[in-house]
Amino acid sequence: MTPLQFMIIFVSIIFVFFGIDLFKRKKLNALHLIVFVLGAWTLILFAVNWATLDRFGNFFWVARWADLVVYWSIVLLAYSYVSLLNKLNRNDLKNTQIIREISISQAEWNLWNTDTVFIMPAYGENEAPIPVIGKILDKWYSVILIDDGKNWDLTKKLHKKYKWKPIVTIKHIVNLWQWWWLETGAEYVRRFWDKIKYVVHFDSDGQHRLEDLGEFQRAFKEDPQLEIVLWSRFLGSTINMPKSKKVTLKLGILFTRVFSWIKLTDTHNGYRMMKKETLDKIHITMNRMEHASEILDIIKSKKIRYKEVPIVVIYSDYSMSKWQKISNAFNIVKNLIYKKIFFR
Repeated sequence: MTPLQFMIIFVSIIFVFFGIDLFKRKKLNALHLIVFVLGAWTLILFAVNWATLDRFGNFFWVARWADLVVYWSIVLLAYSYVSLLNKLNRNDLKNTQIIREISISQAEWNLWNTDTVFIMPAYGENEAPIPVIGKILDKWYSVILIDDGKNWDLTKKLHKKYKWKPIVTIKHIVNLWQWWWLETGAEYVRRFWDKIKYVVHFDSDGQHRLEDLGEFQRAFKEDPQLEIVLWSRFLGSTINMPKSKKVTLKLGILFTRVFSWIKLTDTHNGYRMMKKETLDKIHITMNRMEHASEILDIIKSKKIRYKEVPIVVIYSDYSMSKWQKISNAFNIVKNLIYKKIFFR
């Protein structure tokens, strides 16, 4: 036996015991243990008889056994990368749950029993949300504003200005991005607002129009079986919409039809209205802007009854200054494919 063969056999045996130890300590699941054991014993078999490795390689049309080792190593590296990414994402979810619990426990609120609540995010908005929220409160709807770690004075100003109005402010101690805002607001409604009938997702930068809420409400009246109503700027109209934005959105519509098998005229929309019971079906787990596509994927997979309604979207200099880069569409596609195929 050559020193190389001895080293391969020795390392393989160590890996088997290492895998068994991790499995006993519940750091490794059964599938990973099988990969450890089978991989180690395969290496031992090949180390004892190089000819076996050559015959195995010829079965896969690989001329040299060394090439087969390289290809197999690439597969293992890809598998290890995805496993590590899954672990990091699961830890991220757990950390976010802790932050959410702390934030909800410190919420400032004036709870009234209205039938509709608006969940609104704010990050670096300064005082822009104040007049937007004022219009909503004047219509006797409730508001949950999620201050995502940057507008520390905004909540004080809101409670001072709207002291006797139904408004809840929740401050994240760190920035958690958009889907965390929606989930935090949804969790607050699930726990404390049992008499709420409808939940609305609404931007605080003035891009959405409160007047369009009537289209959502009309859809629910016409079809009591509806569970969620989505906006469509392409059924309605847009003001000052750049052509580059329109092209990107059209490509997003095509991708959604292929990826989620759901036919819509608009996809990355932040204006939604749903029944409170629908919150129990929609639990968002993706970060940043891909959460909008994930919601559509959930609607399709869980057969949630939906409808699109026309609205008007206003693109002001202020709202466009906070745009996601168009190049970020590639990151959205990449993350969606990872979540759908690899995340477990």
